[in-house]
Amino acid sequence: MQPMMILARCAAIVAVLCAIAVPPCRAAPGVMESLDQSVCRTIEHSAQAAHLPVEFVTRVIWRESSFRAGVVSSAGAEGIAQFMPATAQARGLADPFDPEQAIPKAAHYLGALRQRFGNIGIAAAAYNAGEARIANWLHGQGDLPAATRSYVRFVTGRDAEEWRSSGSGNPSSGSTDSTTAETAEPQSCLTVTAELRRGGGGAIGAVAAEIWAPWGVQLAGNFSKALALAAFDRARARYAGVIGNGRPMIIGRLLRSRGTKPFYQVRLPAPTRAVAEQLCGRIQAVGGACVAMPSA
Repeated sequence: MQPMMILARCAAIVAVLCAIAVPPCRAAPGVMESLDQSVCRTIEHSAQAAHLPVEFVTRVIWRESSFRAGVVSSAGAEGIAQFMPATAQARGLADPFDPEQAIPKAAHYLGALRQRFGNIGIAAAAYNAGEARIANWLHGQGDLPAATRSYVRFVTGRDAEEWRSSGSGNPSSGSTDSTTAETAEPQSCLTVTAELRRGGGGAIGAVAAEIWAPWGVQLAGNFSKALALAAFDRARARYAGVIGNGRPMIIGRLLRSRGTKPFYQVRLPAPTRAVAEQLCGRIQAVGGACVAMPSA
């Protein structure tokens, strides 16, 4: 049998076992999405549904959280898209810490802001500073915060004043409703993200709580998020003396050999491989099943 056929068959078997098993499962090498691939898949679908440039939505989400699903800002904004609780409630977002809920809601909200204010630049300003403040600024009442000016420049490549002077049209330079002055062709989310990771320019809010880590201890996995969380809750109850009551990371990624349905992995966050392996070792010592795995 050819090596590629063996790998494909093994990957399929692993995916099936993971889908039906309560204990954590490790996917075969090379078949699991990376963190960026998982987030970008959701960003691109959401941007298209909201009729927004992919690069624009990518930059907004990156600026808000650097793709970290569990961050909470000093002001109380939550999750990968940094929704304030009142805004999340108003937009019908049940769980701001779930990227698969938060990113589509963020894109839909940005689309509504563009419709209200006329272009993506002012939409970005309103997403950052609030609709009322931006409406007042457009009517000459009050100034735009320096942080919001920096935000607009980062996510669109243009100054807020350029977008303001264009009214309901495009920037005064006459360009299209694009996200950067330098970009002639649309860029994919992964391309933009790779550039951002090289160049920095990450989240602007101070992190008060973090539900993401470079390593994690996986306790449950399933193609059903509800079943994966239920399995995690059972494990946490069974091994409460070791695990405690901390919030887990929930990572939904594609198993490429299993189509387009995400596979959900529920993990306890850990800062390093050593810490993850130590925690997993303690869980195994009391009869639990777990796997220490990198998050990226």
